Amino acid sequence: MTGRHDRNGFDCGVEVLNVWLKQTALQHQGKGISRSFVAVPADESAVQSWAKSGYPVQASSILGFYTLTSAFVLTEGLPAQQSRRYPRQIPVTRLGRLATRSDMQDQGLGRLLLADAVNRDRTAAQAVGSAGLFVDAKNEAAARFYRRYGFTPCADQPLKLFLSLW
Repeated sequence: MTGRHDRNGFDCGVEVLNVWLKQTALQHQGKGISRSFVAVPADESAVQSWAKSGYPVQASSILGFYTLTSAFVLTEGLPAQQSRRYPRQIPVTRLGRLATRSDMQDQGLGRLLLADAVNRDRTAAQAVGSAGLFVDAKNEAAARFYRRYGFTPCADQPLKLFLSLW
C-alpha cells in the first residue's frame, strides 16, 4: 500500500476496519509494524469494466485489503492437533485485518486476498520462519469463512484460528 491509494473512499461496512485503513495502516507500515496489501483495478480498462458493471471505481480505488505482521504465540493456544508438534513458543504470521468493499462482497475477492496472504506468508516463512498464519475473526461468520479454507479454531477460543504452513 502507498499514499497513492484512496484510503478515504474505502468502506467495507465495518467502521473499525475502515478507520484503521484510513488512519493507521500507512503509519504502521512506515514504522515496520505491519504490511498492508491492497487490491486495486489493474489498469484503466479494468476501471472502465467496473464502471460498466455499476461500480464507482477509480484507478486509485481500494477494492479490498489485508494486513500481515509477525508474531510469536505460545503453543498452548494452538489447536490441539498442532500444539504437540511444536516447542513452547513459535513464530507465526498474524493476518490482522482482511476486508473488501461492501458493494463488492460475496464475489470472491476476499478468497483471493486470503490466498495472496497465505502465499506471501509461505514465501516469507521460507526465508525467516513462520509455523503458520493466525487470524482473530471478528465474528462467527468471519470464522466460518476462514474455516472453509483450512483454518482450525484454537482450543477454548473459536474466533482465534490457525492455518499450519507445514
